[in-house]
Amino acid sequence: MSIVQNPKAFLSTRTRKFFSYYQPYLGQLTINLIGAVLVSVTLLLVPLCIRLITKDLLTDVGPQTTTQIYRLGAVIFGLIALHLVGNTIVDYRGHMLGARMERDMRKELFAHFQTLSFGFYDSQKTGQLMSRITHDSFAMSELYHHGPEDLVISMLNFAGAFAILLAINGRLAAILFLLLPIMALYAVYFQRRLRRAMRQSKDRIGDINAQVEDALAGIREVQAFGNEVQEQEKFDHENERFLASRQIEYLSDAFYYQGIVFFTQVMPLVVVLFGGLAIIQAELDLADLITFLLYTGIMIEPILRFSNFTRLLQEGLTGFERFVEMLEVQPQIKNITDAVNLDEVNGQIEFCDVTFRYQQDERYA
Repeated sequence: MSIVQNPKAFLSTRTRKFFSYYQPYLGQLTINLIGAVLVSVTLLLVPLCIRLITKDLLTDVGPQTTTQIYRLGAVIFGLIALHLVGNTIVDYRGHMLGARMERDMRKELFAHFQTLSFGFYDSQKTGQLMSRITHDSFAMSELYHHGPEDLVISMLNFAGAFAILLAINGRLAAILFLLLPIMALYAVYFQRRLRRAMRQSKDRIGDINAQVEDALAGIREVQAFGNEVQEQEKFDHENERFLASRQIEYLSDAFYYQGIVFFTQVMPLVVVLFGGLAIIQAELDLADLITFLLYTGIMIEPILRFSNFTRLLQEGLTGFERFVEMLEVQPQIKNITDAVNLDEVNGQIEFCDVTFRYQQDERYA
């Protein structure tokens, strides 16, 4: 592999490479994001309609109250239907977007593999290469299609819900907001641990693929010389290493995800506790407390969604690093730009005092 002379330029190149796969599908991405916006807007409007019923209509009952409740019920039903449409767009078109990008990445990597020299394959395990072209591309496709929609929905839901909470009761919203920096610090710490664990786990599954490929490709020789026990021992060794890496990954994931769940479960408790005190002090009414709880639930959903996004981000970026590492390997033998095709071959070729070596730093055989 080539040595990186300028880390910033190198990072910029990889960043452009990462986003370049969206280029052929900008139209599909736009439709997907429109669906995500529709999901967020409809979700934010429903509690406002419920608040209108509980705070305004039910506290001032009149001849038209029943009709108005039915009308608002119809509006809420329409919002739920639009929410369903948006989710369907995000679910179907988003997955198809990711699948098409996964196809393109696999095609590019396979074509690149066919240009690499024998020396590259002498130092690589086939199972590891198979892992790069299958597992890594799938992890990237999940990030490519879930990433934008999860970010849009999370940001709109969180910002919209928090703005409405501030409008209802700024003091209670500020108390709720104090939990977020603590949760953010917790999340950042375990995200880093999780990414390292995922990278190691992907490397280990590649080692298993390599061991299986080597054993099955030479199964005739293995059985002919009675080496089944040795091959089983080598496979068991790689399998145990993979299990150990999975244990670290699952432990990091459990601490990360369950910690986020803990914070999201504390948030409604804070609302009920301090909201109840605000009602006693006549700073809040019951209808607003109900609305506050509904929007707290909406705030929790993007936090959990963002938690899932960070998991996809760790897996996708880990896969992208491994994917790009292969694309950055340059073939040792290249045709010159003005090369002439050899149509008819006459005469003979004689080799005298020919030697070879697998790697540049090895001795000639």
